[in-house]
Amino acid sequence: MEIIKSIFVLVTFCACCVLAQGDKYEVKHFTGCQSAGLCCEQVNNTCYVPNSRKIDNTVGNCFCDSKCLQMKDCCMDFETNCKARDCLMGEWSEWSQCSNSCGRGRKHRKRAITQERAFGGKRCPTATKSKKACYGEYGCLQQSVEYSREEMAEVGYIMPANFSIYRVSKNYSPQHDIRKNLFFKNFQDNIIPRKPAYSAVYKVTHVGRACQRSSWANVLQKGAEVCVECQPTSMNKRLERCTGHGVFHEETTWKAIAVRNCHGKWKMITHHDSKTCNHHGDHDFVLV
Repeated sequence: MEIIKSIFVLVTFCACCVLAQGDKYEVKHFTGCQSAGLCCEQVNNTCYVPNSRKIDNTVGNCFCDSKCLQMKDCCMDFETNCKARDCLMGEWSEWSQCSNSCGRGRKHRKRAITQERAFGGKRCPTATKSKKACYGEYGCLQQSVEYSREEMAEVGYIMPANFSIYRVSKNYSPQHDIRKNLFFKNFQDNIIPRKPAYSAVYKVTHVGRACQRSSWANVLQKGAEVCVECQPTSMNKRLERCTGHGVFHEETTWKAIAVRNCHGKWKMITHHDSKTCNHHGDHDFVLV
């Protein structure tokens, strides 16, 4: 009995409002969502006004929940009183710093929801976060002498820069001749670092006599300044740089490819930068 009584009281409250005026009572009938003070999200079977005009112009229990448009049983004033509100998104934030300070990483950005959808409005897009690949260079310590023991011990294998313009040719392809083992050692899964080419200028400090017998290595004489370029296809996959690319103002070792006993030492006199060497110059070389 208590349950039945409670339901009766609830229905009576939703259907009318009793206003006392002295000894008289006036019953006010709700005519729609506004007069009943109703606006509900999702399906809500209690969010209705009894015996009121529906949106299809019939009379009955009309609803004020966000699904009534789909069910076609809204009250006449639902769309004006419970107006649909679309989701609104804020602007994308700036890209974050690269997750890897020296090598491949990812950048992230995000955007916030500034207004949630309501009463059947458009939903929020699922993409609130975005990411992309990046290459961080702001934390690399390769050219700091304190952290350059590995570079100091490496040997830079070089060949004339003009060979690089024939990479499409079988005769000079890095996947053929003497460079084949070097190429597949570094790129067993055929992944080439995306870091761009870079170069530096080196001053030759020592050179073996055997270099004089070569038509291209004979320019490597003591005191000569040469440009040496590192190209992506020659970069070590683990280091993501060329082996033997030197250390600024330090003496390191080089060897000429395919010229027996042609080797020597040089000192890097400019920092690595994004410039490339002259691929037609006789004092220009590439690391392999």
